[in-house]
Amino acid sequence: MARPYEPTAHEAFSHDSIDNLGYDWSRVAEPNPKPRPPKKVYFPRTTSDVQAALTETSRLHQEPVIRGKGHSSNDLVFGEVMVCLENLNKDGPHGDGVLCLDAATPRVTVQAGIVLARLDAVLACYRLGLPVIGDHEHITAGGFAAVGGVSPASHVQGLFVDNVLALEYVNWKGQLISLHPRDPDFRRVLASTGRLGVIVTLTLRLVRGNKNETFVRNDRKIVWGSAQFRDMSLERMKNANAQVLFERGLWLDLPVGGRFLRVGQFSQYREQPGSPWARLWNSVAHGWLHFLGYWAGRLPNWLDRLVKLLGTLGVVFSPRHATIKNVEIFTDKVLDDTVGDPSRMLIVFAPLGAYAALFDELYALCLRLRAESALTYVAVYVKGITSSYLSPDAHDPFCELLLFVGMGPKMDATILAQAVSEIDDLCIRHKGFRYMHSRTVPPSDKRREKIDPNLARYP
Repeated sequence: MARPYEPTAHEAFSHDSIDNLGYDWSRVAEPNPKPRPPKKVYFPRTTSDVQAALTETSRLHQEPVIRGKGHSSNDLVFGEVMVCLENLNKDGPHGDGVLCLDAATPRVTVQAGIVLARLDAVLACYRLGLPVIGDHEHITAGGFAAVGGVSPASHVQGLFVDNVLALEYVNWKGQLISLHPRDPDFRRVLASTGRLGVIVTLTLRLVRGNKNETFVRNDRKIVWGSAQFRDMSLERMKNANAQVLFERGLWLDLPVGGRFLRVGQFSQYREQPGSPWARLWNSVAHGWLHFLGYWAGRLPNWLDRLVKLLGTLGVVFSPRHATIKNVEIFTDKVLDDTVGDPSRMLIVFAPLGAYAALFDELYALCLRLRAESALTYVAVYVKGITSSYLSPDAHDPFCELLLFVGMGPKMDATILAQAVSEIDDLCIRHKGFRYMHSRTVPPSDKRREKIDPNLARYP
């Protein structure tokens, strides 16, 4: 019996295979990546399974790595011994990883291996939802917590880890430890990229409402110059208030037919009544974009590239009306990262006051690399962030600058390492951090202690 189609941003490979354990997200940046498979893998289903696994590795003096779905591109999920949390989502009354749902609070306790998109679908039945969720359909709760977790709602809802109310983790000796926000180690364990042990359960704050039935209107602005985009996006991030439920911007510099398409847009979404016009617009516009996403990665190469171009334009000229769910999972249902030029994400968390300078310097770096044939297209996604995790006093707003760049014919390991080093230096100079699931300098480099928010804020 054929399985129903599941939206994916990587039609060329599946997370749910043994072979995938030898790769991380860097495989979308390298045409023929060399696999680095583990020699031993644990597949725990319960907390006691995790304790048994780590007790055994401790006794054998082995150092396991922790893996969810493998979305890191920063060498976080490679090692000879692996604890894969793929199946740490079978407990609970319905065997789906949901351990306890308190609709009155509201909050939910889940196993770390639960896929957040599936959890959100369960919560929708109770008219509840996650305040922060990734735009990729396969992200797990533990994986998102391990790096922080950002979304278009982060300017009001913070990072994913800002919405964690309690957790349990198993340390390297196999001991189960419960932590709450008042505990000194609580934030130290969150977003620690698996350095301190295995997070096994998380208690998460929820928001009320059905995301599939709540409509928002996209107040979208389009500009045609990088300076105009920089200034416009900064102004919008500064002035966003609680009525802006979601926001995101995109600067696109795309080679098309020997020329460059350079366009920027910034969207802010406010709640609106679900009028017949809004429902029709949402249905038709997103239906068309999801149709493109359905075929992305499944067509001949030249046609796939055309579909991706149409989808990219659909992201730039994003629909005026949408449901909350269509905003949250927007690009994942439209674009396929395995179509066209190999691509890589490099992500910075910057103080909002440093945004303009960092945008200019990062963009200039990308243009220089493209002039050297190391890059092809350049896209810069931006979002506002208000996070007590990044800024303990919660007074300093941050933002995300996500470089999504095509790998050119001259890109190699040496050029990539130099570019990453320059980005990390810029980050340090402007008192920012790196989103640690994207490539940074290695752990042996002392700069790592300054760019990792977990090491810098919660050593």
